[in-house]
Amino acid sequence: MNYQFTFFEEHFQSLQTKTSFAKNYTVESKKNLEREYARLIRFFKDIAIDLNNREKVKTYFNFHQQNITLLMDKVSAEISEQGAKTNKKIIVGSLEILLDKLESLINWMREIFPGIFDHKGKVPKRIIYSEESGIKEVLSLILDELQQRCFTKEVLELTSAILDVGQIVSFRDLGFWKSSFREIHRKIIETNSTNEFGLVKIFLENGINHSQLYNHAKLLISKEIENKTTLGEQISSVCLFRKEMRVLFIQDHKLQFENSPDVKRAIKRFLREELLLLRAMEFVNHEVEEAGIMNANYKVSFSVKQLAFFVHLQMETGIIIWQRAKFAHQYIARHFSTVERESISEKSARNAHYNHASEDIKKVIAKLSEMLALAQERY
Repeated sequence: MNYQFTFFEEHFQSLQTKTSFAKNYTVESKKNLEREYARLIRFFKDIAIDLNNREKVKTYFNFHQQNITLLMDKVSAEISEQGAKTNKKIIVGSLEILLDKLESLINWMREIFPGIFDHKGKVPKRIIYSEESGIKEVLSLILDELQQRCFTKEVLELTSAILDVGQIVSFRDLGFWKSSFREIHRKIIETNSTNEFGLVKIFLENGINHSQLYNHAKLLISKEIENKTTLGEQISSVCLFRKEMRVLFIQDHKLQFENSPDVKRAIKRFLREELLLLRAMEFVNHEVEEAGIMNANYKVSFSVKQLAFFVHLQMETGIIIWQRAKFAHQYIARHFSTVERESISEKSARNAHYNHASEDIKKVIAKLSEMLALAQERY
């Protein structure tokens, strides 16, 4: 079996070097291209029927698919280059006719032979350009809908990033973008929700597995858990998220990026690890409480802000080793009172932890100096 696109390639090469044209050149050129197009249609039909070996047909077919894609991109680049020059109307027009025929041929190949067409193969830029406006129009509708529901600027930017058409490389990508965008837009309208995690679930249901979506979902869940004041509430929150992820149905099991991790699974793993950590903390608290230590409460001469800064310094210098600041907030709330307040809420401890006034810093430094002087004097 011979290579079949020699005519198209030679025609393209002649247009690159041609400087003079006969009066009826465009008409004759168009007729020749149409005859060659018709011949190729007949040829590929015959090949599909005559060859019994499917793998041979697929290899031969995909080889021509790759070459027509390369040729289309070369023609597109030449049109852009020639279009910038003056007196190149005939050349640009002839290149456009050639590109139209090539596009028609590869679309025919994709439609008639879906079983052997390489959907993971690179999609020509011309086809991306022709489909791009329709996809961007749906993306604009999605963003408008989210904006009307007062979603944050961060969410709008995230949506634009994970659905950016610039990420389309293959025919499979193109098909995914077209079908998923319409489905995402429909679901957003149907749900009529302003819940941010609800939007994340819509993306996941439609196979979106962009890394930024995972990072955003993880941060969203972490903030929701940290806002709970007790371990029991935090555990309940994680369990609720796990339930929502378990009942989530992903359409057709198709992912936005085949070679990237499934974000739904990644989030489920993250939630499992969070639950294990919280359960461990619950166990430790129970054991300590049984030993009579958990109920211990210490009155200090510091204010809440001074106490929070004192604990903050111990964390910064590595005396206290906690992975998360919220553990410090919980510890302060459960074990300390001040001369001003008999009880300290976790929220107050959290606010004080990040708000250090100069007079509070000076008070803590003075006490630390006293401690240092005492240690040097006595020990």
